[in-house]
Amino acid sequence: MFKINSINGINSESFVRNKNNNQNSNVVSNVTVPADFAKVSASNLQAYIPSFTATTKGTNNTIPSKQEQLKTVKTKLDRESQLILNKLDKNGILDNKDSNDGSSVLDNLYKIATEPRIRGLSDKLILKEVLKAIDNPYTITQKFGDIPDEVANAIANETGTQFPEEAKNVLSSSCVVASMEFNLASKKPAEFARFAQGLSGQDYSITKKIKMSDISTGIADALWNLRTFNTDCTIARNWEDLTVNIKPDRNAIVRARVQTSYKDPDERSCVDVLIQSALLHLGSQHTYNAITDERTGEKNPEKTGLTDEEKNFVESIVFEEPKYLVTYQNIDETGHLVGHYFELDSIKDHILKTLASGENIIVGYVHLGDQNVVMGGHEITIVGYEQDENGNGYFICNDTDDDINEPIRKSEKELLPLIHHAGISKNAFSENDIVYEEWRNILDNFQASRNSEK
Repeated sequence: MFKINSINGINSESFVRNKNNNQNSNVVSNVTVPADFAKVSASNLQAYIPSFTATTKGTNNTIPSKQEQLKTVKTKLDRESQLILNKLDKNGILDNKDSNDGSSVLDNLYKIATEPRIRGLSDKLILKEVLKAIDNPYTITQKFGDIPDEVANAIANETGTQFPEEAKNVLSSSCVVASMEFNLASKKPAEFARFAQGLSGQDYSITKKIKMSDISTGIADALWNLRTFNTDCTIARNWEDLTVNIKPDRNAIVRARVQTSYKDPDERSCVDVLIQSALLHLGSQHTYNAITDERTGEKNPEKTGLTDEEKNFVESIVFEEPKYLVTYQNIDETGHLVGHYFELDSIKDHILKTLASGENIIVGYVHLGDQNVVMGGHEITIVGYEQDENGNGYFICNDTDDDINEPIRKSEKELLPLIHHAGISKNAFSENDIVYEEWRNILDNFQASRNSEK
């Protein structure tokens, strides 16, 4: 779910205005745990407590030939995964190097196969999940797995605190970051594999080297973002290059271990857990708790999910380019949808132009009750558009919460009026569009209010 940012009666507004017209399916099969990776006993507490260690075998920094890498990786794969590996090799995807550090898909698979993983995780299972997600990103899901009683009891005994009952079966609020994970796997497979490798490895993190301009069009605004979101980063002396450190909260390893040994059909994989938790942690100013799926942070009065502004910040870092967060709906202080800032044709035009630039679009749409009261929202990804023989338009979408492992169609007639916000490419706007960052005023007003209360 996403949270519509309504702070002290201030609703987020669209920050694009036009100068001319002043417009105001199939079920996921259960993942088989490798035969030589037995379920971890509940008595083995180190496998579940939030602390973690990696195995101690050394790391070889020498990059072998492609054939040597393939041979090594294949020794870790079952027959099904070997077929996927061969398919990706034939299609050239293993050679894809569209990652932040220039490493290929195969480079990262090889690292997973040969370098230490966090205790309680299986290199074989991680390889299987990464290959499956790259081959069919529509298998990525946001659905949490349940935590067995024996695991909860083991954690409680180790920590001396009662394990929260509500955390055993959590209704996921990670649709925003699951959609980002989908986009990584479908658009940047090498970066997706790098995320999986780094987050499951002994560093339990990845770094991204980006530019200030990837976050915002101005250095001052980029710095403001980094400070506001409490970003773990290092800025170079040229004030343009920076390195951002991304890591999950420490409780995410508990969830990842559970999903390694106890995963049921249609639940998140251990890779899903690590990537989604890391992005939620980044967007919530490092306040996310993967056990409860809750967050704090002063930028969101709600306990779960990410606001549209937080989503936009994370997306700009993950995909290394600024996104224009466009809020399309006018929702009043009582939570009623009272209108749109854009004509529906303009919303469609923004979406189609973004698709034409080769980008997927994560959109948040609302659920409406009686008298247009907003009852909640959900994030999906639009990946295409088509028309039927009668001229009716449909958006081709991915929904990480629908148990369908393939694209779905949503009628533009039904979806467009419900779209609350979207991350739109800058190429979608004309020279007559004025862009301004209203979201920053919202957060500034919220901070001023907090300070006055103190």
